[in-house]
Amino acid sequence: MSPSRGPPLRLASSVLHRLRVSPQCRCNCYSTRALPSTARNANRAPAPAGTPPIAQLRLSPHRLHIYRSTSTDPFFNLSAEDYLLRHSPADSTILFTYTNARSVVIGRNQNPWAEINMPLLRRMQQTPDTYVHFVRRRSGGGTVYHDLGNLCWSVIMPGKAFDRDKYARVVVKALQGLGVHNAAVNERHDIVLHSGVGTDSKKVSGSAYKIIRDRAYHHATLLLSSNLENIGSLLTSPLKPFLETAGVESVRSPVTNIGVDKGQLIDAIETEFLRMHEDSAHSVSYVTLHRDETIAARTYIKEGMGELKSVKWLYSQTPRFTLRLPTEQQLPELHGQPFLTPTLPEYAKFTLLSERGQIVNAVVSISPDADFGFVQSQESHERLLRTPFAGPSITATLAQVKTLDAATAQPIARWLGAAVGEWAGGEWQRRQNTLLRNR
Repeated sequence: MSPSRGPPLRLASSVLHRLRVSPQCRCNCYSTRALPSTARNANRAPAPAGTPPIAQLRLSPHRLHIYRSTSTDPFFNLSAEDYLLRHSPADSTILFTYTNARSVVIGRNQNPWAEINMPLLRRMQQTPDTYVHFVRRRSGGGTVYHDLGNLCWSVIMPGKAFDRDKYARVVVKALQGLGVHNAAVNERHDIVLHSGVGTDSKKVSGSAYKIIRDRAYHHATLLLSSNLENIGSLLTSPLKPFLETAGVESVRSPVTNIGVDKGQLIDAIETEFLRMHEDSAHSVSYVTLHRDETIAARTYIKEGMGELKSVKWLYSQTPRFTLRLPTEQQLPELHGQPFLTPTLPEYAKFTLLSERGQIVNAVVSISPDADFGFVQSQESHERLLRTPFAGPSITATLAQVKTLDAATAQPIARWLGAAVGEWAGGEWQRRQNTLLRNR
């Protein structure tokens, strides 16, 4: 499969007159002028003809790269991005654009139960037409929603060149060139659209960052024509009011769509990216990544996809947190469970402490008698200890606590099981599927 993306980008004349075709590379490549004569560049010989584009990166003589992905698989795109970060030459700069299928993507240090409406997510995952991926990315920051109306952009750069606003301004220039004159970068380094009334603005792009040794990246979203209703409903957790977490919490902001054509915007971002670097003595390579070809060429990417899909990464990565259910307060209605809104009595206690995806301490008592309540807490702790913080596991284990009154405890257990949701991913999902087949 050819990695070539077809004819080169149509650039502004101020940039175009400096570029010349470099025929030695398999993908579409251009250079601004001859490479500097350094030992580092002298060691970068072009890869043999027929080598997949991703395999050419380390020895590439080019110091500027523009990558596009044809895949909408979020696990592939994030793993390819991680490969580009960790395996590109230390002095290279890469612009990478891609679009993901419907996905809820949390930051590395976030709590999914505080960020995501798990009952709604699981309901949407029941059919291919509404399926939403759950992804924990490798960078920090808050939770975002991706779909085909969203554009993801990433700039991978030398660590010493890292700046939180530099490439956000590049994207703003691209938007302004397409007529979006109210686009700007705010004090939180996000791209917003100003309303023209006072200081009101709406967010259209959220950013996250990662720095390792001498490399760094800034990646972000751009809402072009995304489903804003999904953003509001999926990113509102019914458990959030009852959680105390050491993880990073998302900052909620009003959002809107930009409404520009995705292809035109990608071209415009690439143009501004080149304009920023036009005075540097770099060559430029254009590469299109195709999912299957790239995975076959690089085991690192395949293994990275497996890690991102694993239970250990998705759930056990969650920072330590405490769930504390209130008393004398009707628990909120859950998606798909309209009549399940139980209330704990005033004398009850319900607290779970979770670490690395497992319950490490539990206090559950529903008796008005303090001494018997202590007995209930002891048994609930013994049974729940090391239980995965997964809905079905919690519900089933609470049902085994013989000292708890079933009439009071079971509705609470069912509500919590639905709110937490079942785990999905990797070996856990395969085991669950096997159990279902063997029934």
